[in-house]
Amino acid sequence: MILMSWQSMLCMYGFDPDFHTKISYGDVIIAGRNFGGGSSREQAPVALKYAGISAVVAESFARIFYRNAFAIGLPALEIPEIKGKVNHGDKLRIDITTFTAENSRTKEIFQAKKVPEFMQQMLLEGGLVEYYKKYKRFPWIP
Repeated sequence: MILMSWQSMLCMYGFDPDFHTKISYGDVIIAGRNFGGGSSREQAPVALKYAGISAVVAESFARIFYRNAFAIGLPALEIPEIKGKVNHGDKLRIDITTFTAENSRTKEIFQAKKVPEFMQQMLLEGGLVEYYKKYKRFPWIP
């Protein structure tokens, strides 16, 4: 049994009050344009991560949501052609080393927009705090 935090129970509440009952640990959100728009704090990606969402794949992201997702270690893959290519219930294999998503039903592989190497490394380490704990520095400061 997974105990839900209050953050995960409120995740996507304005969109669907029962969202937390419809998702499972490891699920991936597929979204359209400007996902995360209207959110200027880390709570939005944190709530998704605490609810068990393993990644968000969208046509595009609101800049601050995208940045916050990387900072907390939530993979956010920008794939402009994803809309209409994934059905509810499809399983996606997300590879953050190649920044690809593979639809296991159709076998189609989608290439996400590349990100700088340090951002990819942040995801691999679990976010900015974990990155700093391991390397004792921030990648943009020489």
